[in-house]
Amino acid sequence: MPPPHLEPQTVPTLSAVAERAGVSAITVSRVVRLPDMVAPQTRAKVEAAMRELGYVPNQLAGALAGARTKSVGVLVPTIANSIFADTVQGLSDELEPLGYAVILAQSRYDADREERVLSALLSRRPEAIIMVGSPATEDGARLLRRAGIPIVETWELPPEPIDAVAGFDNYAAGGAVARHLVAQGRKNLAFIGGDDPRATRRWNGFSDAALRAGLNAPRRLILQRNATGSLVALAELSDVDAVFAANDAHAIGFMSGLRRAGLLREGPAAAQPVAVVGLGDLEMGRLISPALSTIRVHGDAIGRTAARLMLSREGPRRVDLGFELVLRDSG
Repeated sequence: MPPPHLEPQTVPTLSAVAERAGVSAITVSRVVRLPDMVAPQTRAKVEAAMRELGYVPNQLAGALAGARTKSVGVLVPTIANSIFADTVQGLSDELEPLGYAVILAQSRYDADREERVLSALLSRRPEAIIMVGSPATEDGARLLRRAGIPIVETWELPPEPIDAVAGFDNYAAGGAVARHLVAQGRKNLAFIGGDDPRATRRWNGFSDAALRAGLNAPRRLILQRNATGSLVALAELSDVDAVFAANDAHAIGFMSGLRRAGLLREGPAAAQPVAVVGLGDLEMGRLISPALSTIRVHGDAIGRTAARLMLSREGPRRVDLGFELVLRDSG
């Protein structure tokens, strides 16, 4: 049985774009297929109408009407960080035995690129889109709302998802880390990581919980994309006694800097001059010494749940899979 779709009349048509732009359907078709043949001013009007309506050209227009592609578009921020690997694996394990092909794409934490990638995925008429996080822009959200297929957001818990969501509360995760560090007696807290929406929600939860506990406002250090967080963070945060990293990769990088500076010790967390907590529970964090304290996210369960939400419209459409604070010797 095919997965349920959203209302088909919500999918914008080429004729609707033509009407919105005040041009002929042939002109819209030319903009899609032969843009250099259309005057720049006219092309800009048509492209604006496409964005406003959430119209995506059909790259499979020559296929039989109603033919199923048995493909699912999956958009992740990056494949360079293995933190999302369990989610993709869980998703694939559920869908591939049913004959679905998973098309994996990455946004690289770039909002404009995300829109382009979503448009490219939708142009191939997948039977669903599953993405890590929520759309970064309103244009991207509009594309998904009007796609007419199941949409599942993951690693988030937006109060009003586009269609369905399977994830955890990033704000609550940040708060849990801060409360743990306060209970340890730490006074000078900092957060390191990117400035993407999920990292920002972790930071907000972390900062708010620290302030409620009576501490001074934690510091936030935004790292450049692909930075490990080791030397630059250590130089900027020389006076802190606890760090929450947006993910385990940043935490491990920061611990490398601590080790070089002689500020990382063997033994229990209480013995560490600087406590470090990450997020993701990567295998490397369990193997290093001292082992990394972290927020464990149930990535495999998120992927499997996303697949089930895509395949069936029965049951809750907003599933909180929670997280665990795993305490080891780093903090």
